[in-house]
Parts: sequence; structure tokens; C-alpha cells
Amino acid sequence: MNNFQKCPLKIYIQDIFRAKRSAENKYIYEIFGMNFKNIMIHGVVTSVYNITATSSNLEISDLTGSVQVYFDSSKSNHKIAEGTLKDLRREYTSASQFGDINIDIMNTLMSKITDASKRVITEGSYLSIIGDIFVDETKNVRMVSAFECSETSEQRDIVWMEELRYLYEKFYLWEKE
Repeated sequence: MNNFQKCPLKIYIQDIFRAKRSAENKYIYEIFGMNFKNIMIHGVVTSVYNITATSSNLEISDLTGSVQVYFDSSKSNHKIAEGTLKDLRREYTSASQFGDINIDIMNTLMSKITDASKRVITEGSYLSIIGDIFVDETKNVRMVSAFECSETSEQRDIVWMEELRYLYEKFYLWEKE
């Protein structure tokens, strides 16, 4: 089955539970006449639990509902390899010792890179999540397995809701002839 949307479908959380599971493939879902595998949702973290060094479970909510999310940061595309981080630190140290004119820019970049690797998700954080819908068979509950989890802001969440309103009105719910 190759007739599904290749990029994440932007949806409200309530539509995770409204989507119909495909009969051919349990990882493909259908809503608004579109087949999809990956989703993108935004919301605020209302709960964080089962925290380990690389993974955690979250509950994220938007204006339409809440969903449980499993996030394993070791599988994230944003993870920087330790060897790469060591190389960056060595280059930064060399540049700072020899008076590189771009040291201020390098300092800012190094701070952003090291801060991102230490980031901890807390209750009240606004997140953008890309992942797959899956069913926890033990509880028969739909959840999201996140492979990208980015911190956003309250302002970005408001813009997101406006984007979704436009998408639903112009593309998802329009009258098909």
C-alpha cells in the first residue's frame, strides 16, 4: 500500500481518535479521505512520567483533547553523535585561543547545541510532535510514538491553531465533487 501521504499530516489531537485504521496495514490510518502514516500535532505538556535517561511518556493537550505520547530521544534525528560534539568542542577551543573574529557566533552556536542536548521536557512546555499513531494493545488505547519532539511557545501554538483552521476549512473538509 503506497497510496498514503508521505509527509506528516497536521491534525488536531481529537482526530488521532477519529481516524480509521487501514484494513491492509495497521500503521496506516485514514481521515478526510486521505491515507496517512505520520502525524504532526502541537500542544502543551500536561504530564510527564516513566522518565529514563533517553525516553519518557508525556500527555499532551490541545483545545480538542489529550493524547499519551512515547518519546525516545535516542531515536531523534536531532541527536548529535558524541564524536561530532567532541570535534566541535576542539574546533571551538582552537578558535577561541587564536582570536577568531567569528568567536561570538561560534559561542552562541555552541551554547545552542549543548543546551539542546541537555533539554528536559517539563509540564507546561509547548511542543511540536511528529510521530506515528499506535495502539497500546494492553490497554486498547491510541497513543503517539514520537520521533521528533521540538519545544515551541504559546505564540507558536496560537499560530498553529490558525494554520489548522485554514487547512481544515480549505483542504480537509471542503466539498469534494
